[in-house]
Amino acid sequence: MDEFVFVLAMLAALGTALLAGSYFAFSAFLMRALRGLSAERGIVAMQAITLAIRKRVFLIVFFGTATLCAILSVIALLHWGAPGSCYLLAGALLFLMGAFAVTMMRNVPLNSQLAAAAPDTKEARDLWKQVQASWSMWNHIRTVTALLACASLIMALVEMGNPFAR
Repeated sequence: MDEFVFVLAMLAALGTALLAGSYFAFSAFLMRALRGLSAERGIVAMQAITLAIRKRVFLIVFFGTATLCAILSVIALLHWGAPGSCYLLAGALLFLMGAFAVTMMRNVPLNSQLAAAAPDTKEARDLWKQVQASWSMWNHIRTVTALLACASLIMALVEMGNPFAR
């Protein structure tokens, strides 16, 4: 059982790290670059990015990490007091209630609004101004929560120790 939990935690830590990096890229330079474009070009670029993200690789990492975190939260509660259980639960919940929930409840709906917009209309230009600030703020939140989730999962791994070395 120790090996199984260790592998799940390692995979979840890697997933949260990959996602934190993706979100960080948006916060650090992608959204800033899009702000430098006209509204029409920014909308078209964001529509293209959204289509590219909806591919298998990202979806496997995103939903796979959420699934791993859900499983790990149950394991942590069932084995409360075991080495790393507190960090395991913290990391899982930070991802699920932070990065995952924010993506599904805030960023995806904003992406859907932009996807439905005709970029060359006044309504789309107004929408673009509204979406930029809101989307970026929520992206900062999911960046931080994914990074904190990763750090917590790493601490869980440290506390658990390497079960394969025993």
